Amino acid sequence: MVRPVCVRPAVEDDLPALTQLDLSYPTDRVLALRRSGRAPAHTFALRWQRREAAVEEVYAKPTVDWLRAALARADLFLVAEVGGEMAGYVIILVPTWTDAGEITDLAVHRPLRRRGAGRALVDAALEFARSRGLRALWAEPRADNAEAIDFYLALGFRIAGFNDRMYSNSDDEAGRVTLLMYRDLD
Repeated sequence: MVRPVCVRPAVEDDLPALTQLDLSYPTDRVLALRRSGRAPAHTFALRWQRREAAVEEVYAKPTVDWLRAALARADLFLVAEVGGEMAGYVIILVPTWTDAGEITDLAVHRPLRRRGAGRALVDAALEFARSRGLRALWAEPRADNAEAIDFYLALGFRIAGFNDRMYSNSDDEAGRVTLLMYRDLD
């Protein structure tokens, strides 16, 4: 039985339920960054690599206070419900210095993944961005979150670059590279 997905603006009463979502993900596959050459003529490559010892990572552990602050500052904060059960959320910020929006957070409860909530949240975010006249949406998944990368690619996002210092000061810490992905809104 297909359970309906409902996407709506987040409200204060949603925040406790959002803190209970299972935001873990497997890390058995990582998009590994490889460098060659010397400055300034570096060459970079991103290649899928299997991990021998996969672990479970947690995307985030938001608190009610953190979510309340996000609700106050976000340009868009939506929640998704699947069959009346809280399934996830998306938070969008639109920096004043650009004409692109950023998906700062997209999170779906692990037991409810692959049921349309993530796609419905991104579709609503794309609709919001188009209504604001934005040229693109950005997302920044970690390289060890293969499910998120595959999801964004399936929705037409492209890899535009990386940041190897966002979560770590180590250049070579596998899985800690953050990808910069975007979707044009033409």
